[in-house]
Amino acid sequence: MRGYGRAGSAVTVVNAFATGKGAAVGIDLWTEARVRLTDGGISGSITVRGESYGDTRLVEAVVDVVRRETGEDFGIEFEISSEIPVGKGLKSSSAAANALVLALCDALGIEIEPVEAVRLGVKAARLAGVTITGAFDDASASLLGGLCLTDNARDELIKREEVEPEPVVLLIPEETLMTADLSGLDFSSIAPYIGKAFEIAARGEWRRALVINGLVYSVFLGHPTEPIGTALRLGAVAGLSGKGPAFFALTDEPETLSEEWGRFGRVEITSLR
Repeated sequence: MRGYGRAGSAVTVVNAFATGKGAAVGIDLWTEARVRLTDGGISGSITVRGESYGDTRLVEAVVDVVRRETGEDFGIEFEISSEIPVGKGLKSSSAAANALVLALCDALGIEIEPVEAVRLGVKAARLAGVTITGAFDDASASLLGGLCLTDNARDELIKREEVEPEPVVLLIPEETLMTADLSGLDFSSIAPYIGKAFEIAARGEWRRALVINGLVYSVFLGHPTEPIGTALRLGAVAGLSGKGPAFFALTDEPETLSEEWGRFGRVEITSLR
């Protein structure tokens, strides 16, 4: 039996590291997973932007979770192909977990509700150690699209709303920052500010919230704030995605901002979804 799944990237509105509550919004970059069920073992390939990626911990964790949840005993041959760069804060792990859960359920002939697929992917991400909070916000925006506000401690989707497909400029520096690198870091000192940002997002002013979140986390984690300042001066709305180092901006003039941001690193233009 064969199966297919697809899930997208997202950017951060409010990072849940500090309070356990977060928000994210989907963007138009994708990860696809194809699987074939076998009698045993896990083998396959992961390709990220045309380059081989060798860490299969998340794949193994997803298979383990789906086996336990369904009671099925199976092996897989898999092929995962992603447009989402790894270690940049653009939800590559959430997208991969979601896509693989969907592919496995497809191969097993199981119909699954999207939110339940997200929960299984989050369980796997925790098992694989690729998340601090469980990233239910990231995973929800990855699979469901739109703006998703969540309580990550409870794996609860608090609110979801559709968004218009406006342009998004991504600034993707060369360096990477893996979630495991932040293990043990105490975020309590910024919790009051991030809590306010979440309140602002919850009442509908999520663009304001993402700027506040981006500035606070950038300062706390040691990322430069100049990209956000440059974007604001050009009339854009900009923030830090996840733990970084990637920044993003919503703007009606993506080419203008892209030219300005080019001095900081690689720049791409996509859209909200």
